[in-house]
Amino acid sequence: MKLNRTVAPKFKLPNKLTLPAVNDIRLQNGLSLSVINIGTADVLRFSIVFDAGTRYQSQFLVASSTLNMLTEGTEKYKSEQIAEMLDFYGAAVDVDIDRDWSCITFYSLVRHFEKVMEIAEQIIKYPVFPEKELNVYKKNQKQQLIVDREKVATVARETLVSALFGKNHYYGAFAQPDDYDKLNSSQLKEFYEQHYSSSNAFIVASGKISEKEIKTISDFFGKETWGSAQKANAKQQEIVTSPEKIIHVSKADGVQSAIRIGKVLFNKRHDDYYGMFFVNTVLGGYFGSRLMKNIREEKGYTYGIYSNVICMRDSGYLTISAEVGNQYVKSTLTEIKNEILRLQQQKITKDELSLVKNYIIGNMLHAIDGAWKIADIYIDVRQINTNFKYIEQMFDEILKISSDRILDLANKYLDTDTLTTIISGRR
Repeated sequence: MKLNRTVAPKFKLPNKLTLPAVNDIRLQNGLSLSVINIGTADVLRFSIVFDAGTRYQSQFLVASSTLNMLTEGTEKYKSEQIAEMLDFYGAAVDVDIDRDWSCITFYSLVRHFEKVMEIAEQIIKYPVFPEKELNVYKKNQKQQLIVDREKVATVARETLVSALFGKNHYYGAFAQPDDYDKLNSSQLKEFYEQHYSSSNAFIVASGKISEKEIKTISDFFGKETWGSAQKANAKQQEIVTSPEKIIHVSKADGVQSAIRIGKVLFNKRHDDYYGMFFVNTVLGGYFGSRLMKNIREEKGYTYGIYSNVICMRDSGYLTISAEVGNQYVKSTLTEIKNEILRLQQQKITKDELSLVKNYIIGNMLHAIDGAWKIADIYIDVRQINTNFKYIEQMFDEILKISSDRILDLANKYLDTDTLTTIISGRR
């Protein structure tokens, strides 16, 4: 039978999202191990997540520097030895930190997993934070921050978040380059002692995992308690949003201006999160969004304009971001407001509603394609004290969302008088 390529194949959205089973194990020392056993390749990933984000630091840069310096020397190995051994075993290590959490991840071949876990144990349990390596790290990172802070985009982003949460809030505070000069090894050791332990962490292992690999993890991390830190007490801090609704940060030599618009919203556990995720996607959350079509394609003011709903553990915020020529700032702000008003005054058409649903669901399906991606999702939902049912519920909510619901949410949360606008660039 000859295939008729002039006729598109039938398309149908799945009516349910089913995520793989997770084997949750409580190790002997009380540490939680979640195993996602999928895939046929002889590789696996080991991630350990600590309640040790930047919100817990008493001085700028201590939390991130502590995490980044874990691989720079242990009681048994120097940094060069760690790098050489990981390379020899075909392994890799990655670190990540945000306001609430820190995470260190090891990628390993199954046949070398025990050797990699021996290195991981040294890195996680016995770091020494050598002063020589710390000085090199400080010099490099300070220079990078100096470069970043010359960018109008960086200035606008930081100014917006500080305006929304307050400059002294753990979500709104940002380091300056000179803060690197204040760091020393003793501060990192102290932060490590306060936040890195089996009592303040959980593990997610994904890939091709058998009982042998589970036992290996238990042998290195799950027998006796390790570290002196207790479960972190995440005290909430009052959000103090700036009363200024338009803030201009002047940069005389800027050839373009960065625009950031936003407002404080909520975290992922809020009842309206799923709906606002959809509203954001329509507005500026993908390449075919309304902001992109209007301001990039039709007006040509920018190469790209996007909006995002960013969530942390205690809160979240909406942000609209773009870099435009200085002469287009006023016109861009007008068009952004017009698109928000259109969302509030006109129901989304059936065609656009279907298009955005297809896009979001396609992204969700792509996001669960592979062991590493599924592990990332599981870590994300664990950080908000839930499980995969959260993702399945989101899938269901996206499928059934209506144009009326979108209109209601746009009016409830996108009042333009409540938005804070930052312009970083030449006046």
